[in-house]
Amino acid sequence: MHHLAHYAAAILATSTQPRIVRESTTSTHWHENGFEVRQSISTYEFSDGVIIRRMLERDDYPPDETLLCAECWITYEVVRDGPVAAAVQPRRMTFDSTCREAFWLRFHTAPAAGSGICTTEGPPR
Repeated sequence: MHHLAHYAAAILATSTQPRIVRESTTSTHWHENGFEVRQSISTYEFSDGVIIRRMLERDDYPPDETLLCAECWITYEVVRDGPVAAAVQPRRMTFDSTCREAFWLRFHTAPAAGSGICTTEGPPR
């Protein structure tokens, strides 16, 4: 199994593996309840044949000052597994802010040793 977070990290340029070989993006916007909503949908093909779609939607609604991250909607979806790659899991992830997306990426892409992530291993001997 390959974790979706590794592909998301490559999309956000925090990792060089797996390698993106093709990318296409479409953008649109509309007005809803007096506010502009902007949406971009990007499709990424990786060197192992996997295709991932990332959708980002934001609006110009005044931000809630009590939130550290502005609300937005981010979705990653596996469009196709590669011909030789194991299935990518999870098949879909959705976030309501870039902070939640960043936490998920750090949690699932950090190396276990010395990263501060809890492990079941004991202390070094």
